[in-house]
Amino acid sequence: MQEMQNGETINEEVQRKRAHRYDMSGLKLVFWGLILTAINVRIQGFDIVPDPIGYIMAIIGLGRVTVYDSHFENAKKFALILLVLSLINVYQAPATDSVGSAGAFGESTASVLFSAGIFGSVPLLAMVFLLMGFACSIFFAYYICMGLKNLLSAVGDQTLAGLCDERWKLMMASEIGLMAALLLVLVGVPFGEILVMLFGALALIALILFILLIHHSNTSIHGKEVS
Repeated sequence: MQEMQNGETINEEVQRKRAHRYDMSGLKLVFWGLILTAINVRIQGFDIVPDPIGYIMAIIGLGRVTVYDSHFENAKKFALILLVLSLINVYQAPATDSVGSAGAFGESTASVLFSAGIFGSVPLLAMVFLLMGFACSIFFAYYICMGLKNLLSAVGDQTLAGLCDERWKLMMASEIGLMAALLLVLVGVPFGEILVMLFGALALIALILFILLIHHSNTSIHGKEVS
């Protein structure tokens, strides 16, 4: 009986210590979820690595870390909107209206950039979805970075904390630039496609750096004592 009581006391002590340490397993889920959303391979218009799976993982992961900072709860709200938009975009019907000249792989710019997902080739509707996606992506990155910044500061990692502002601002600049370039393509500006490629590359780099920030933050924060 005494041994059982001692065992229970030890277990309670272990649980108490764990409760006062950061559990960043949720961030790891966000990390892998965002990697899935970054993979865009389509066969006959269907995304073979559906973004909704990635966003569901991110939403679940953010739900696990909201207890540490309220910014993650705000990020989860925008992740829900991105989830809905990704469901619309699981299938992209080929566009029939040409907006620009042929792209690098022979498709028109319209078919690549202005498909409204399951609603078909409706450039204006596609632009509405794109604008919503850009705005939500910026706020999603902002709130995650602010949550990470607070936790990193709490555990004394000022180097990574300082990167948080840079990462979401880079995301914002690349998303706004890409959005402006797409609008130029929509109205038929000749050099719009070049800008789309440039800002598209910048947006990809910004996303990779953002995902890496989440990974490094998880490594830095996980298991540290909650201050």
